[in-house]
Amino acid sequence: MMGTEAKEATSERREAITDAATGVFLRYGYKKTSMDDLARAAGLSRQGLYLHFKTKEALFTAALLRLASQIRAAARAAIDRDDLDLEERLLGAFEAFQGHAIGTAGSQSINELLETAASLGGRLVHEMEQDLVNSVADLLTRTGVATGWKEAGISAHDLAEHLYATSTGLTHTATTPTTYRTRMRTAVKIVTSGTHT
Repeated sequence: MMGTEAKEATSERREAITDAATGVFLRYGYKKTSMDDLARAAGLSRQGLYLHFKTKEALFTAALLRLASQIRAAARAAIDRDDLDLEERLLGAFEAFQGHAIGTAGSQSINELLETAASLGGRLVHEMEQDLVNSVADLLTRTGVATGWKEAGISAHDLAEHLYATSTGLTHTATTPTTYRTRMRTAVKIVTSGTHT
């Protein structure tokens, strides 16, 4: 039977492997990444890697869960930044969620990774999206922005979904983080200015 210290060491080792794998998957995508690539990044032999993760899919799922947790935490932290104005809080949340890989080495494989994530961990991806939309809708309600759209028949949730859809579209068209931020800021300004009908 494994002692507490051994379990902690194993858990820490799995986290280190997962962190290393995340970087490899972001750089090369799921399909082009081999178990040899993942073992090398983790500083293990291929056989050593198999002791911790039996398949590439299992390691990808673990990396996806860890990355999802980090992204959710960063998006929530941005939304909760009371020291920033609403526009910056919203931009920060969407950048944490989707904008971080634009114009980086990972951006070339991000679409393939998202497709793989949707097929292997579709529920997780959907939950992450809904968590962000709900958090943004709550922020728009708390700050009174949603009230300005009520007469037009547009809810806080509609506004949040619109911002999410815009951000998703920009991840496919913006070539630099600056372009993403500039275009996303326009969408945020439109939403936060309310309707003037």
